[in-house]
Amino acid sequence: MKQRTFRRSLVALVATCALITGTAIAQDITLDMPSWQATEPGTSDWWNALIDEFEAQNPGVHIEFSHEPFAGYNDKMVTRFAAGNPPDILHLPAANFMIYAQEGWLAPLDDRLAAADSPVLDQWTPVQSSCVYEGQTLCVIVLGYGYVLGWNEAAFTEAGLSGPPTSSAELIEYARELTVDRDGDGNIDQYGFVFPTVTHAGVETTATSFLFEADPDGHWVDAEGQLNREAAKAAWAVMKQLVDDGSVPLGLDNNGKRQFFVEGRAAMMFEGPWIQGNIDSAAPEIQAGLRVAPQPTSGQTYGGASNVLAIPAGLDPEREELAWKFIELFTSEEWQAKYATIAGQPPARAGVLSEEVLAENENMRQYVAAAENARDYVPPGMEENYTRFRDLVIEATLAVVVQGQDSDAALDQLQAEIDRLR
Repeated sequence: MKQRTFRRSLVALVATCALITGTAIAQDITLDMPSWQATEPGTSDWWNALIDEFEAQNPGVHIEFSHEPFAGYNDKMVTRFAAGNPPDILHLPAANFMIYAQEGWLAPLDDRLAAADSPVLDQWTPVQSSCVYEGQTLCVIVLGYGYVLGWNEAAFTEAGLSGPPTSSAELIEYARELTVDRDGDGNIDQYGFVFPTVTHAGVETTATSFLFEADPDGHWVDAEGQLNREAAKAAWAVMKQLVDDGSVPLGLDNNGKRQFFVEGRAAMMFEGPWIQGNIDSAAPEIQAGLRVAPQPTSGQTYGGASNVLAIPAGLDPEREELAWKFIELFTSEEWQAKYATIAGQPPARAGVLSEEVLAENENMRQYVAAAENARDYVPPGMEENYTRFRDLVIEATLAVVVQGQDSDAALDQLQAEIDRLR
């Protein structure tokens, strides 16, 4: 009798342990969140802190925040979505958003935003409108930005220059003065300016910045898709002059560009507000001289939406709910303010930065001002084909600026390609 009682008790204990263990396993969830920013100085610190807080608020939930190189990021995400294997939390360059919207790969957020009375509805960056497709909100802007000029004050002082340029003409002149071979060995030790001269999105950024200066009211194309030929030629002429003067190192992508700046091998560069992470990573003796100023494009500022968060359509309901909770935490006043203090980026949510915070970060006012005054990099009518359009502009720009192709011939070819896009 005692033996049967013991046996029943043992069976009950084993069953109870199995139930407890099974429940624990069911509660343990890993959410997949790839990103090209997982190793970016400053920005990755903020993402990791946000993820730590989310995991603390949701015991048993882990976010796998993995690095994917920017160069192949979109192609890899498209492949995953096409194969039915999307991540649980989608971090995406804003320029690629339309691909996923058109394919129906993103879950609408409008009902969730309304139910939560989300600050995204009325306190968010104006470029949040770029997350709307066919009347539905499909993403939330992480960063709305404007570009700035990074400049090395120590290099300027050494060259006898009192401050940063304010126009492209001054930029060309200053870049010549700042390009130096200090030891006379025939190798340039410091270039005046740096921009990508290989296939990279930064080529379009640079060209469009100068195009905005050439035509403050225009863009690459008008509403009918016709190229702004004179402004394009003016932009390319500035870039080509910088290259022909030897003021720009050749063969660099955006990462190489940033490296030259933070190592003191280039005195100026264009960059978004994420430049703060690069400045913070510089050696102390170089960091002391690194500054930011408005772009030297006669009051015109390149900008728009940088990156977004979205929820893939068709997720398991529990995973979808957790992905939404992560976005909710991201939009909170606390974590929007920390986007400035940790990542060094202007928050997408308005009114979260105190005067004390702004006083402690001398560059933040400039980043906020640039974001507020920036012109959208996406031309009219190119929203749905922007990625391809950008690639065409990059190809044409490099052909003229680096390879020496005639600008009119390059524009004729670019116009033909644009006509096919439309």
